[in-house]
Amino acid sequence: MKKQYKRKIAMYRMVMDILNEYQSVWEGTPKMVSAHSELTSKIELIQFHSEKQRSYTLGVRDSRNQLKKETAKLGARIAAALTALASDLQDLELIAQVQISESKIYHNSAGETLILLDRILIHANVHASALVDYGIDEAALNEFIAKRDTLMSNIVAPRKAILKRKDSSAQINVLSSEIDLLLRNKIDKMVMILRPLNESFYMEYTNARMILDYGQGANYNASNDGLV
Repeated sequence: MKKQYKRKIAMYRMVMDILNEYQSVWEGTPKMVSAHSELTSKIELIQFHSEKQRSYTLGVRDSRNQLKKETAKLGARIAAALTALASDLQDLELIAQVQISESKIYHNSAGETLILLDRILIHANVHASALVDYGIDEAALNEFIAKRDTLMSNIVAPRKAILKRKDSSAQINVLSSEIDLLLRNKIDKMVMILRPLNESFYMEYTNARMILDYGQGANYNASNDGLV
């Protein structure tokens, strides 16, 4: 999420805290009650989309890394068996092709990892019958193929997650604009009307409407068109 939206959401939460704390000041004003209800629902929605946005790629990445680790471990085992077979056959070309460690598979880029896994798979299929003597049976090969195929699907998954994040970002953008208008056109004005009833409420609300912009090193007043 962009920093500007993180700061805005923090401001919205602070505003809600102040409004809830001073509910006794405004609860007898129907217009304020209505605006507060609308603000509450919109803030709940923007927080919901914010959490969805954060979780999309995080969940995909964690799942993919675990699968990559498991696939690398099994792939390295098959590669070691192929290396032992190649050594017994004195096949120097095969040795050069299949000396692939678990670390090399796991720490490479997604594309390079798939290339290494495919290389192991090609040679494993060619020497499948001989590999049985080295502890690699058909079940092990099938498991390796299944993990490799699933990993390939999961590598594509982040692209889908990015599209979902974009949808959530669009929702956040719309909601943020709606909340800004609600604050500026309704709540800020109602707070001004209620100011004589409780000066502390007015001051704390005004302070809550300030967004601290660390990137610019200055305070940005979110209520320039409203309270002040």
